[in-house]
Amino acid sequence: MAVQSTDLQMLESLDRAQLHAHATRYYKSGGQTEPEVALVVYGDACAVLKDYARTPGWFGRLIAPVLIWREATALRRLDGIVGVPKLYRQLDARGVLIEYLPATPWPQAKPAEAAYERLDALVEQMHARGVAHCDLRAPSNMLVDEGGQPYIVDFVARVCRGGAWNLPWNWLFRQFVGADESALAKLRVRFAPQLATARDRALLEERGPVERIARGIGERTRSIVRYFVGS
Repeated sequence: MAVQSTDLQMLESLDRAQLHAHATRYYKSGGQTEPEVALVVYGDACAVLKDYARTPGWFGRLIAPVLIWREATALRRLDGIVGVPKLYRQLDARGVLIEYLPATPWPQAKPAEAAYERLDALVEQMHARGVAHCDLRAPSNMLVDEGGQPYIVDFVARVCRGGAWNLPWNWLFRQFVGADESALAKLRVRFAPQLATARDRALLEERGPVERIARGIGERTRSIVRYFVGS
């Protein structure tokens, strides 16, 4: 454990060029509106680098810093919750280094029923911390490991609860919480119909304006609308 802890400390201290030099796999190779997403390995330690530094043009200069800020602030707010990747380091305005999760996307994993209960509890914890994910309708944003522990990733679309005085914004936040709950209902109906309740099916029928907005956010992951839905 001490060796791994030392390796992780060293990994966290690497600069951008060194992190890329230690990348063993690229999940995304980057593009006009995409970051490079790499698995970085140093000794026994692993982390995921999400990096817009080589994203060209106005998107890389203007939009990428907003995306990194959105994800980093959500991960800081959710720090300590099992099932949310830990933010190891924000390199700068265009890159973050986060915890590597040895898990499989939900559709491929075909998890046991208990994992669905744990996922519900995880999302409740996130909401209690004041973060609505807003993109849980994409099953790839939910992972599960061999022990049935669920994880949630990609918080770029998140909406956070406002201050106690901000009643209109907090009303809107609660609607996005409802959109997350609707996404979990859809997950059960689609992948574990034996767990789906009448309320789950009713939620899928209730698609109000905010639900449609949340769905649009998830489906247009690279649009400006998604990235500027609230603070």
